[in-house]
Amino acid sequence: MAIGANAVVFSVLNGLILKPLNVPDSRSLYLVQHGTDNSTAQSYPDYIDLRDRNHSFDGLTGYGITQVAFNAGEGSSLIWGVEASSNYFDALRIQPYLGRFFHDSDDRGPNSAPYRL
Repeated sequence: MAIGANAVVFSVLNGLILKPLNVPDSRSLYLVQHGTDNSTAQSYPDYIDLRDRNHSFDGLTGYGITQVAFNAGEGSSLIWGVEASSNYFDALRIQPYLGRFFHDSDDRGPNSAPYRL
């Protein structure tokens, strides 16, 4: 068990601290959290307000990690998913190898749904 625990700790340290993120200018990324108790979550309208009043950062993006049910035709299973604001990839300045990511311009127009109340 001790070897397994050490392997887990090293993997986390290697992934988060020792090995830099594979995004341009990763040293300029910051995490801003707001919370009054154990929860650091905030609402989408609060995020929009922070993003629109931002004068300190080049970009401000929001994301959340959640579990979702995925059904590939053989019954459903729980998987981890990420919910991200429409400017997520634009703020990180990354491009896919194939296809396209969603962009801030996808938030407006026909069939767009930036958030639900």
